[in-house]
Amino acid sequence: MNSIRIKSFPAFAAPTLVGICLLALLVAACAGGPVFREERDGVRYIPMEPGGTAYIFVDIGEARPIINLLSFRGMDTGDRQLQQILDITDSAVAGIYAEEREGIRPGRTRFRVLTRGNYPSGLAGLAFGASRGWEERRSGAVRGRQGRYWHSPEAFISVAIASKQAAISSSLPDLQVDPLYVGGGTRIPEGFEAFRSKGVFSAWVENPREFLAQRLREMNLGTIQIPAEDLFLNISPVQAGDGGEVRYVAHMQIRVANSLLARNLQVALFVSRNLLASAARGHALGAFIATTILANPATANGSHLHIRTNPMSVEDISRLIQQLSS
Repeated sequence: MNSIRIKSFPAFAAPTLVGICLLALLVAACAGGPVFREERDGVRYIPMEPGGTAYIFVDIGEARPIINLLSFRGMDTGDRQLQQILDITDSAVAGIYAEEREGIRPGRTRFRVLTRGNYPSGLAGLAFGASRGWEERRSGAVRGRQGRYWHSPEAFISVAIASKQAAISSSLPDLQVDPLYVGGGTRIPEGFEAFRSKGVFSAWVENPREFLAQRLREMNLGTIQIPAEDLFLNISPVQAGDGGEVRYVAHMQIRVANSLLARNLQVALFVSRNLLASAARGHALGAFIATTILANPATANGSHLHIRTNPMSVEDISRLIQQLSS
């Protein structure tokens, strides 16, 4: 990743802004206070276009111990500039959109990130304007001063920043995407916000059958089918250890068509835990799923299947996130 550093305003150099985007995508799950949530006719939405692979939330302050151990394509989360921007960011939500792969035709957008915090937007504008790597653009969705944003043709990233919030979008090469989205939005699945309560990371997957099938194919277990209707993931902190060390528990909820199917899947997972561990031997993700995610028997409640890990150290939970987001 090319670095563009501006000595007068180091906290807003390009690596930091790109880092926010990548950081939100690192996590296979995120949570915290609601960010840019809308409600219409009793249904809640996030202002991002539908069709994403996953939508993820993060409580930046509570998740910092985990974030500090994550990496993405060589990005150093210990970077001073990135740490500075994290210090003034409270929460974030991201939408991840499919890149080109077998059977999937990509759209224009690679990802979107919305953040809340306390940003010196005037200084940010000066910093962007002083860099030849960023070009000022006008939004096609929002008029006036609020519709100004900055675009990096080299990084394919656009950023709109105000005093309390920032909007970031990334496009496929040579396809610019307006960071200010004003469409109908993406519906938050029923039950998701209650499920992610008290978590530091949370996410839902838009096409859970394909997501799970892809992971199983990667482990040479493509014959196993999980008919998921919804797939939620949440990571929450728990107090453990004599020294009061904070540990983390990952929760996964899978909704299937009916209670009978949930009970059958519960039994199948219980029986196949050892088989999965054996079949996935030599595959890092498969072994980790077998020994960590499936460490405890799944429980069925109506049409929902619940999976809960044992308490994990910050190092182990960071590894789990890294494995699932790879």
